Amino acid sequence: MRILQQHLDYIEYEPIAKEIQSAEDIPDKKKQRYEEIVALFVSVEQGDDQATAKQAVDGTKAFLEKLKVKRVIIYPYAHLSSNLARPKDALEVLRAMETDARGAGLETYRAPFGWNKTFTIKVKGHPLAEQSRSYSNAPAKVEPAPTVERRPQHEMTEEQLLARIKKSDFGSLPETDHRIIGERLDLFSFQEPSPGMVYWHDKGLKLRNLLIEFMRGELAKAGYVEVSTPGLVSSALWKVSGHWEHYRQNMFLTSIGDEQAGLKPMNCPPTMLYYRTRRWSFRELPLRVSCFDPLYRNELSGVASGLFRVKSFSQDDAHIFATEEQVEGEVKGIIDLMDSVFKIFGLEYKLNLSTMPDDHLGTKEFWDKATETLSRVMEARGLPYKIKEKDGAFYGPKIDVDIKDSQGREWQNSTIQLDYQLPQRFHLTYAGSDGKEHVPVVIHRAILGSLERFIGVYTEHVQGRFPVWISPVQVRVMTVSDESKAYAAGVAGELREGGFRVEEDLSSGTIGGKIRDAQLQKVPYMLVIGAKEQDSSTVAVRARDGEVKYGVKLPDFAADLRKRTASRS
Repeated sequence: MRILQQHLDYIEYEPIAKEIQSAEDIPDKKKQRYEEIVALFVSVEQGDDQATAKQAVDGTKAFLEKLKVKRVIIYPYAHLSSNLARPKDALEVLRAMETDARGAGLETYRAPFGWNKTFTIKVKGHPLAEQSRSYSNAPAKVEPAPTVERRPQHEMTEEQLLARIKKSDFGSLPETDHRIIGERLDLFSFQEPSPGMVYWHDKGLKLRNLLIEFMRGELAKAGYVEVSTPGLVSSALWKVSGHWEHYRQNMFLTSIGDEQAGLKPMNCPPTMLYYRTRRWSFRELPLRVSCFDPLYRNELSGVASGLFRVKSFSQDDAHIFATEEQVEGEVKGIIDLMDSVFKIFGLEYKLNLSTMPDDHLGTKEFWDKATETLSRVMEARGLPYKIKEKDGAFYGPKIDVDIKDSQGREWQNSTIQLDYQLPQRFHLTYAGSDGKEHVPVVIHRAILGSLERFIGVYTEHVQGRFPVWISPVQVRVMTVSDESKAYAAGVAGELREGGFRVEEDLSSGTIGGKIRDAQLQKVPYMLVIGAKEQDSSTVAVRARDGEVKYGVKLPDFAADLRKRTASRS
């Protein structure tokens, strides 16, 4: 049995249709919503039985006791395993889990088995909010899989191996889902050999890189420096930081020689080592250090959540090393930066203050001081916020930021975390104005958060109609007839030399078909070129919203496009 257990602000689901013939009958097909609950996304595997169910419930109960939560929902979720039990056996195990959970004193709910369901969740932000678990009771009972699956890979034919290497199937998803939009716009894909990791296509990678370039520009204006640190680090570093104790089960572990190591799931401990490379003076603080390195988290995730939950991702991450007196000003500056960034993307947001969890580092005195500092900054700026009790990181309280998309849904992406613990654990110091050594305060912060998650949210927010400044393709040049190919190619080339992102459609298809294809691809501008445009050295400009202008000089169009790009419209 494989389980992804998540501490949620809420889960909302609605049964749509039976997925398998043996799906259980349910009396109520209405949308269901449960708040302040732990969800168990469960894949029942071959060989699982009632004893396995009891193991899972015992493990879940221990998890809930740490969180001081007594509500749980068991959610059948076949995406976590390729060794699934037969539907009849799986349903029996799920029912046994439900019975055992109620017997253990838990307020228990179960989503219907065998149904296609739409669902929305909001995961809490603390370190224990997401845990993956695996339980096995009787491996001898595992039914043999088909012969082709049990043969060593080197004995398989190329055709059999290729059959196992395929693109992930999203099944029936709404047209508004970012996975459907991303596939149609050729932005990215998910492939079975790399579960929970993104294959960025040319256009999607352009979009991702444009986001990074945008943030780099904003950070440069705000006085940040950028670093990159190794992706593979000895376990010693994670033990010093405390992540080994709190996060080890979600790390990809390997070795460096005889020493255990892990792929980094976050940037903060390696950034502490960067700070230790030299002696700093109070005159050099605050030191604002950004990083866009890839991160890896071994979570049960992937195709079922698309870009919202992946095992490999990057953040617009930063750590600010500051004196005690500088902290409030730095937090205010981060909020100002975040506000300006979200206005550019047309996103609303609200703030939450997450306080000390039960499982934490450091004394209550430090936690109280840090929490008061964050609340004081928000109150001084007149920003309303909600308290999220015990949702802080294990090393400090934080401001969690929920952004709202065009469909009214809220997503947690941004965070501002105040940390007195890691600087002490890593013995970080700076020379103060009194000539003595002092310990800096570290502010962990991300604005967009996970770039992958942000792209998923933003793709659904604009439904693939990206503003021209960040659109992977800004212009598509197309011909009415073959006679205009040379002129059209010259137009496209001139725009590329001007730094614009341009595609060409010089095929022999009809102009109506070319326009429809460009509209389906959400291209902001289409330049239609026929004999009239060639003779007058102009272009016909068709905007994505259907507005058409004829007889436009190319330099005039380029100047307008440059202006729109610069103004991020």
